Amino acid sequence: MKSPMFSIVLPTYNRRVLLQRAIESVIAQEYKDWELIIIDDGSTDDTKSYVEELDAKNIIYRYQKNKGRSAARNVGIQKSKGEYICFLDSDDELVDNYLLCFQNKIDGHQNQLLLAGTSISKNNVLHKIIPSTEYNKCIIQCLEGYFNLMPFCFHKSLIRSSRFNENLFYGEDFKFIIPLVNNNNIKIIENCTSIVHQHPNRTINRVFDDIQKGFSQLQISVIQTIDDNWDLIENNIGAGLLMEIKQNKIKDFILSAAKQNLSQAKKINNTQGTVSISNLTLIFQRLKGLIQF
Repeated sequence: MKSPMFSIVLPTYNRRVLLQRAIESVIAQEYKDWELIIIDDGSTDDTKSYVEELDAKNIIYRYQKNKGRSAARNVGIQKSKGEYICFLDSDDELVDNYLLCFQNKIDGHQNQLLLAGTSISKNNVLHKIIPSTEYNKCIIQCLEGYFNLMPFCFHKSLIRSSRFNENLFYGEDFKFIIPLVNNNNIKIIENCTSIVHQHPNRTINRVFDDIQKGFSQLQISVIQTIDDNWDLIENNIGAGLLMEIKQNKIKDFILSAAKQNLSQAKKINNTQGTVSISNLTLIFQRLKGLIQF
């Protein structure tokens, strides 16, 4: 059987209600040479029965005990047969020209990395993010976290030996993406071909359930990745800007943590020294309604 041009890896866990939108966005693709690999990471809802009812030969379903989305993505990569590999989260969706835009940009050379625009949906309003065609500016966008995995398309040769860190639940996509974008040319598609849906139950929101643990995740996934790739990134954007981006990552985490637990945020800030205590207190007071915005 001929291998498909694209493999789309979709990890999911107890998201039957949201999953339908994601799967239907794949089925609706204008470019039809694809396989969808759904890795069910231990769901206890009716995800399995829903997928089986679809009865589609190019939709592959695999159930595994709950190990986290990084482990699920790694299994999806291993099972993929496509020439190019893409990723889709179960609470997001693809625009119907997603694969077609990638296909039109592929020129036959291997080791290609492609990046399209994406849209953030918040309160039913779409906010478009277009990658810069200037390589150094695109690198900055990636470092600042403008793009998750979904707008990327990877030739299989680029990621067959890559793995998501299965000990991470926060920033694992950053740790995966940054070495790839810094070591390869990027082909840019100036169309928004995917939609990220903001909602209260997004997995990323859980990082502040345990703020100290969440900060440890940030250090491993984001800070360590920047440090490990420092020389190469510095060549692209300069040391000053890179240091600023690194500090902003820590500062943004601390400020977000202060919205949940001021004392824990202060403890982290005492070791990092990136945010003034008055700013942390101000955020906390505003959220508690002690002062007005």
